[in-house]
Amino acid sequence: MKLADFRMGWRMLLREPGFSIVTVLGLAGACAAAFLLLGYVRYCFDYDSHVPDAARVALVKQRINWFPRPEWDVRALLPLAGVARESGMVEHAAGVAPVRQPLRVGTALNDIDLWAVDPAFAQVFGIVPVAGDLMAALTRPEGLAVTRDAARRLFGTDAGILHRTVHVGSEPLQVLAVLPDVPANSTTRWEALTGPLSRARPAAERTVAPDWKRGAVYLKLKPSADAGMLEALLQQAVDASPFEQRFRARAIGRTMQGAGTEVKLLALPDAYFDPDLAASRAGGRYGKLSVVLGLAGVAVLILALAVTNHVNLATVRAQQRQRESGLRKLLGASAPRVAAQFWAESTLVALLAAVLGLMLAWLLLPTFAMLVDRELEGMFSPAAVGCALVGALVVGALAGTWPALVAVRVRPAAALAGRDNSETRGGLWLRRGLTVLQSATAIALGALTIAVGWQTWFASHADPGFDPSRLVTVDLPDGVPPPAAQAFADAVRALPLAGGVALSGEAIGRDGNKIVQGFTTRDGRDLRLEIKIVAPEFFAVYGIRPLFGRLFGTAVDQPGGDALVLNTAAATALGYAAPQDAVGRAPFAGEGTVVGIAPDVRHQSLRQAPGPIVYVLRKGYSVLTLRTGAGMEDVEHALAPLWQRWFPDRIMAMQPAASLFAANYGDDERLVKILAAGSMLALGLAAFGIYVLAAYSVHRHRRQIVLRKLHGASRAAIARLLAREFAGLLAAGALIGLPVAWLAIERYLAGFAERAPLGQWPLVLATALAATVALLATTRHGVAALRLPPIAALRD
Repeated sequence: MKLADFRMGWRMLLREPGFSIVTVLGLAGACAAAFLLLGYVRYCFDYDSHVPDAARVALVKQRINWFPRPEWDVRALLPLAGVARESGMVEHAAGVAPVRQPLRVGTALNDIDLWAVDPAFAQVFGIVPVAGDLMAALTRPEGLAVTRDAARRLFGTDAGILHRTVHVGSEPLQVLAVLPDVPANSTTRWEALTGPLSRARPAAERTVAPDWKRGAVYLKLKPSADAGMLEALLQQAVDASPFEQRFRARAIGRTMQGAGTEVKLLALPDAYFDPDLAASRAGGRYGKLSVVLGLAGVAVLILALAVTNHVNLATVRAQQRQRESGLRKLLGASAPRVAAQFWAESTLVALLAAVLGLMLAWLLLPTFAMLVDRELEGMFSPAAVGCALVGALVVGALAGTWPALVAVRVRPAAALAGRDNSETRGGLWLRRGLTVLQSATAIALGALTIAVGWQTWFASHADPGFDPSRLVTVDLPDGVPPPAAQAFADAVRALPLAGGVALSGEAIGRDGNKIVQGFTTRDGRDLRLEIKIVAPEFFAVYGIRPLFGRLFGTAVDQPGGDALVLNTAAATALGYAAPQDAVGRAPFAGEGTVVGIAPDVRHQSLRQAPGPIVYVLRKGYSVLTLRTGAGMEDVEHALAPLWQRWFPDRIMAMQPAASLFAANYGDDERLVKILAAGSMLALGLAAFGIYVLAAYSVHRHRRQIVLRKLHGASRAAIARLLAREFAGLLAAGALIGLPVAWLAIERYLAGFAERAPLGQWPLVLATALAATVALLATTRHGVAALRLPPIAALRD
C-alpha cells in the first residue's frame, strides 16, 4: 500500500459520509468495549505482580470447620509464623494483625487501614521506603509507617511529614517512614504499618510471641523448600494448638468428624483467582477465573462481530463498485494495485475507529471501573494504547482482504456491460453464518441479562420477615464493654426521634458476626447450632411477632437471662414433631427454657437457606438498632453528640437496615449492568449485521424482484420473499443461542437457595426482542425493494 492509496481512501470515505459514519461508529463502540474488557482481564492477571519473587511468597489460608458455615479465610492462627520460621524452610515469616481504630490528627479522625506486622513483613513484600527508616517504624513502640496516599489524607501532603505525630485512641505515634502506595491490583493492601510492640495495640497484645489468635500469616519460602511438607507441619501445629483443644474439650468437639481447623499454603500469585477465597464472604475482593476468561471471550466476540459487519458492508460496497474496479483494471491497474485500494480503505477505517474507541473508552473508564468494582490503574499506559493501534492496523488489513478479493475477481468486460460478478456461494453462506452468530450472541446475552436482573430484583425485594423501612443500624466499636454499649443505648432511647432501641450481636441481613455453640440435649445428643445474641427489646424493635409462645420482652426478661427463643429450623433440628412442642421445654442441659418460636427471618441472603438459630440473652453487643420515622440526616445529627461523648476516638457508621439486604446483591447488580451493556452492544451489532445483509440481499435480488412485480406479484409476496431469508437466520440464531442461555442461567441460579419464578419467559422475551430488532433493521431495505423501479433495475 502507498500513501496515495490512503489519500484516495480518505476521499472515498468523505464521498459516502453515511457509510463512513456507520462503519466507524460501529467499530469504535466495539473497540471501546474490547479495550475496556481486555484491559480489565490484563489487570486481573497482574495481581500481586509488583511483589519481588512473588512465586516464593505464600499466605496461610484457614478454614474453621467448627463454624456453622465454614469457609476459607486469609486469617490464620498467628503463631504459625513462628512455626514456619523454626522449620528452616522459609527465609522470612510475618504475622499481621489489623488495628481496628482510626488515626487522629488534631481533632480529625481518618479511617486508615493500619496493620501491626512483624518486621519481617518488609522483607516478605520487598517494601522499600520512600523516606525514613522502616525498621525503626516496625520495632519502636511509637513507630508508624504510612503510604504516600495515607500521608496526604492525614496531613494534606506526603512531603516533610517524618516525626509528625498521630494518635490511635489516646496513644501517640510518630511517623518514622513513608512508603510507596500499594498498587490497586494487590490482594494484600495496607495504608499504614506499625510493629508488634506498638502502642496502637491493646496492652495485652503487645508481644513478639502472639497467642493463638487469628491474623494473616505471610511466608517467603526458600527456593529448595517443600511446600507440601511445610503445610503438613503447620497443620500439625494447628491440631495441637490451645485454640483447637478448647473446641475439642467442649460438647461441640464430640460432633466434629475430621479436622476442626484446616490450613493450606497458597502462593501469592494464585491468591486472586483462588476459588476458595472467591466463595467466602470476602469474595468481592477476589476474582473468578472463569468469569475473567469469559469476559475476554466476550471482548474477542464483540470485536469479531463488529469486524464482520465491517467486512459485510465493505463487500456490499465492493459489489456496487464493480464498474470502478473494472475500469481501473481496463486502464492497466494490476490486481495488487486494485486490492491495495480496498486494504487502505479498510485500514483507515480501523485506525479511525480505534482512535475514536480509545477516546470513548477513556470517557467510560470511571463507569466501567464502578461496574467491576476495581480501581483499574494503568489502563491507558503507552504500551496498552500502542498495542490497540497496532491491533487496529492488523484487523484493518485482515478485514480488507475479502472486499479486496471481490474487487480483484471483477471481470472488466462484464462489469462495464452491467452484468454482475456476484460473490461466490461459499462467501455468501459464510456471511450468513456470521449473521447467525451475531443473532445467537444477542439472544443468549439478552436472555441471561433478563434472568439475572429478575433474580437480583426478586432477591433484593424478598420479604425479610419484618419491615426494615423505619430501622437504622449503628455499628458499635470493636470490643466495646457491655456497660458502655448499654449506656449509649439508653441515651439514644431518650431522644425524641427514637421509637425503640435494641442491642444485638449482629444486624439482621448482614452475615458478618457468626457464633456457633455446641449444645448437649437432654437425651444426650451433641448439636452445633448458631446463636444470636440479642437484648430483650430486640424482637419488639424489629417488629417480629412470635409464631408460638412469646418472644423476649423488657417486662419479663433481663440481659443475661436464661430464656431461649428458637426459630422453626432449630425446633426441627432438635427433633420436635411440631415447632410449638418446644415451647416450655428445656432442650439443652443447663441452658434455660424455650419461651417461644420466632419465624425464620433472613439473617443472610437468598443464597443460603435459613438455618437453625437459638436466640440468647447474653451480653456482647456490636450493633444498635434504632426504630424511627426521622430521615437519615436528622438521625445522624441527633446521634453525633452522643457518639462523641461515649466513643470520641471512633468513627460512627450507620445505615438504613434495608440497605444491609441490598448490599448482599451488590455484585449481582453490577453483573446485571455489565450484561445489559453487553446485550445492548450485541443487539446493535446484530441489527447492523442484518441491515448490511438486507442491503446486499436487495442488491442481489433486485432483478428477480422487479421481474416478479412485472408478472403481477403483490407487495406481500415480495415482502415474504425477503423476510423468508431473515426469518431462517433468526431461527438458526435462536437454536444456537437459547441452549447456551439456558445453561448459563441454570449455572447462575444454582448459587441461590431460593429462586425467582422465572420459567421460560426470559428466553421467549429475548427471542422476541431480537426478532423486533431484526424487523426494524430490515424495514428500510424492504421498503426500498417494494419501491424498486423496474426500468432502473433492468437497465443496470
